[in-house]
Amino acid sequence: GNQMVQNIIINTIIPVLFAYGIYHNEQLYKDKAIQWLQQLPAEKNTITERWKQLAISHQNAFDSQSLLQLTKLYCNKHECLKCAVGNKLLRQE
Repeated sequence: GNQMVQNIIINTIIPVLFAYGIYHNEQLYKDKAIQWLQQLPAEKNTITERWKQLAISHQNAFDSQSLLQLTKLYCNKHECLKCAVGNKLLRQE
């Protein structure tokens, strides 16, 4: 349904648009891709739900994509101390 269409836009169309902007050195396309991410609702999946449980909000697709990237670069590699969010969460407990 609607969620599937949004996921296709977020994970296929927007990255292609951004890559097109990089390839042709056109900032307009990169800005448009970011703007679309900021306008689309946040993705809902197990990873974003885990962030939500930690009281880390994500208001739009730009936010949820950022959290997915943080998860890939830091959480999955158990490098919490190298991550600003991980450091903050560890200091709270």
